[in-house]
Amino acid sequence: MTYRIRRAGLADVPVVLDLVTGATAWLAMRGSDQWQYSPRVDRIEGSAAAGELWLVDDAVGQPIATVTVDRNADPEFWDENDVPGDALYLHRLVVDRVAAGRHLGVAVLDWASRRAAAAGVRWLRLDAWASNTDLHRYYTDQGWIHVRTLTLPHRGSGALFQRPAGEQTGSGPEIVEK
Repeated sequence: MTYRIRRAGLADVPVVLDLVTGATAWLAMRGSDQWQYSPRVDRIEGSAAAGELWLVDDAVGQPIATVTVDRNADPEFWDENDVPGDALYLHRLVVDRVAAGRHLGVAVLDWASRRAAAAGVRWLRLDAWASNTDLHRYYTDQGWIHVRTLTLPHRGSGALFQRPAGEQTGSGPEIVEK
């Protein structure tokens, strides 16, 4: 199956919030403390306004995943030794549970990696929730390199991962940018 990915606009923010809220509830049911706070609407709106927020639609146009890809290195995580400008950064990757098992997350990661290569940067990076070791394993299984884990008392995130721009796993469905 081929999925379409498109830039999300401000009108799409409620859909993105629904996806994030659904993921938050699922994480809570699994006993995770990840994202157990109200979604940061201002950040999601800012990403939409900047053209950095994306939605993945299924064959009938139903949004089933979202991701933000930008150049915004979090200075609490990525310092000058990491050469923050030589990467794109992935945030808030969410796949609706209705699409579980389709390897859509893998396909979104591959798509973002192609975008990073097209942008001429060396890395695609992300910070994952520090206590979600299942998520860490997921990323390393997809070829991501664990850079380090930081423990900041005011942050839940802090497990830093990167993979070379353009690197593909090829194990997910096709995603076509529209």
